[in-house]
Amino acid sequence: MFIKYLFLVVIFCGLSVNTRAQQLSFKDTIASYNAQRINTNRKGVLALGTWGIANIAGSGIGYFTATKDEWKYFHEMNVLWGVVNTGIAAMGMAGVRKEMGAKLNYRQSYDRFLSNKKLYLINAGLDIAYIGAGIALTEYGSSTKSNAAIFKGFGRSFTIQGVFLLFFDNIMFASHLRYNSKWFTIMNEIRLTNNGIGFTHTF
Repeated sequence: MFIKYLFLVVIFCGLSVNTRAQQLSFKDTIASYNAQRINTNRKGVLALGTWGIANIAGSGIGYFTATKDEWKYFHEMNVLWGVVNTGIAAMGMAGVRKEMGAKLNYRQSYDRFLSNKKLYLINAGLDIAYIGAGIALTEYGSSTKSNAAIFKGFGRSFTIQGVFLLFFDNIMFASHLRYNSKWFTIMNEIRLTNNGIGFTHTF
């Protein structure tokens, strides 16, 4: 009888240790996925900030060295784009640093992952609109004599900026999408266990 009781105690303790280990593994996995998401965003805002600063510096010089009005307007608009993109990157970096110190549960982490994907997908749609507007302005500038240089210069700037941002947002979306199946798998396992969120995750 004593041996049977001891055997049951050993099994119970083993299950308890295994449960705690899996719960820790679950938390570590969510933390790892969330850290990957934040790091991807950090690299993204650094790239955007670099592009913005490059536009401010390069087109700042270009504005004063251009010999044609349409190229002056082109560089002028590029500088404005650079200021906006650098400002967005600065706010993005502040957000990244804030997220690094935030303590999120599994649902908040997953919601932010979905939100990031959605943001870059929406931005990609806006980028196409920028490209279309740039082409339209350039074409209009070629067919009118009134302020043609402005339309051509601004149009070319919109087109180039739109192309870069479309490339950027697609890269960012694809970078997050790489972890889509991992997030789906672990979130599906959580739903299967109701409150026992650490019991079914396997590696």
